[in-house]
Amino acid sequence: MRRQFSIFNTLVKYLIYSLFSSFTLTFLLLYVARYLYFRIPLSPEINYFIANLYIDIGVFPLFIVTMFCAFILFYLLYLYNFSLYFQNINQSVQQLSEGHFPEIPLPVKSRNGLGLLARNINMMKDKLASLIQEERRAITSKNELVTNVSHDLRTPLTSIIGYLRLIEEDNYKDEVELRYYTNIAFEKSQRLNKMVNDLFEYTKIHNQDLELNIQNFNIIELLQQLSAQFYPELRKDDMEIFLNSTSEKIIINADPEKLMRVFENLISNAIKYGKNGQTIHLLIEELDFSIVVKVKNVGEKIPTAAIPLLFNRLYRVEQSRSETTGGSGLGLAIAKGILELHRGNISVSSNEKETIFVVELPK
Repeated sequence: MRRQFSIFNTLVKYLIYSLFSSFTLTFLLLYVARYLYFRIPLSPEINYFIANLYIDIGVFPLFIVTMFCAFILFYLLYLYNFSLYFQNINQSVQQLSEGHFPEIPLPVKSRNGLGLLARNINMMKDKLASLIQEERRAITSKNELVTNVSHDLRTPLTSIIGYLRLIEEDNYKDEVELRYYTNIAFEKSQRLNKMVNDLFEYTKIHNQDLELNIQNFNIIELLQQLSAQFYPELRKDDMEIFLNSTSEKIIINADPEKLMRVFENLISNAIKYGKNGQTIHLLIEELDFSIVVKVKNVGEKIPTAAIPLLFNRLYRVEQSRSETTGGSGLGLAIAKGILELHRGNISVSSNEKETIFVVELPK
């Protein structure tokens, strides 16, 4: 009913336009004819014809007849343009139904009737195109996820099966070699368990199913405990960690366990990729509305093209996905997700001298 009413209004509008246009044109034609009749000398036959026309029909009936003819002409022209516009809209809808998206949007010629319909079709086309692109990206991302997860899970699983087969077949020399095989299988199973847990945690964060245990705590104490936790690993690689803060005590309202997970990943990466520098610096700064923690290490520069992708799931700068040169590729994605749940953010900068991860949390 509403669409019929809009089209009816459009037709009435064209009728009014035709009346106004035909009246204006008829008035101008008669005025010009009168001007030419008195200003330009005409032949006796034409003068006689015009005089009889005025006498026999009269000025007013002649005006009405001329206006009627002009009205019919203008109305047909308006209807012709209306039909072309409607046909254009119909073709666009048909292309959309076939899955094709016209590059040129429909012109919106008015604010009602077909104009509103054309505007809505343009909006629908843009929305559908955006949804299709998002769906394609989701499918590509899902395929990459399945491929990468399959590769990362298969590698330790193959090792576990291989060493357990050697044990099952008693293919070892003595108890020392048996224990060696058992330890390797255990280490691989631990790695496999960590990857599964990381995937589970990332899924919970991505689906926003992760509950935060928000409480007040001193973030400096948390980072001090975390630094002590990494002491054996740091000592093994002959590295040191330094903590510098603008205050002795900085209270933050957050989930300490989840933030511990974030900084564990950042420090672990700093140890793994900053061994040449032998030092890691934790810089804590309290601003007016936020708290900034910087994790800085000296090491190889992260490629500029890789920086925007670092926080994507399963992305690793080392593309061979070797377990000796990287983790699951989910650590930074999990860290970013946890910080976003805290309304914070994380960024990274890297050059030939150092790499700095910057964590910013609201006060």
